[in-house]
Amino acid sequence: MEDKANKTKKKINTARTLISSLTDEKNRWSSGRKEISSQKERLVGNCSLATSFISYCGPFNAEFRDLLANEYFVNDMKKKSVPVSTNLNLTEFLVDEATVGEWNIQGLPKDDLSI
Repeated sequence: MEDKANKTKKKINTARTLISSLTDEKNRWSSGRKEISSQKERLVGNCSLATSFISYCGPFNAEFRDLLANEYFVNDMKKKSVPVSTNLNLTEFLVDEATVGEWNIQGLPKDDLSI
C-alpha cells in the first residue's frame, strides 16, 4: 500500500509540474498570438510604407530618405487611419538575415544603403 501511495504521490507531483508548465506555455502562446495579431493589423500599412520607400526614396540621401519614410509617409498613413508601425526598420522588414548573408558572400557591401 505504501509503494502504491508513493507512486500515486509521484504521479500527482508530475501532473502538477506538467499543468504548471502548460500554464506557462498558454501564457507564452497568448502573448505570441497578440503580437501576431498586432503585426497582421499593421501589415498593409507597413507594406505600403516599404513600397513607397522603394519607389520614391532611391535617389535621395540617407537623411532625406529617413525623413520621408519616418515622417512624411508614416504621418500620411496615420491621417488616413492606416495602421502602421512607428520606426519600422525597412531593411529588416523587407529582407531576412540569411539573404543578406548570402549577398555578403557574393560580394555585396554590408552597409545599409547597399542592402
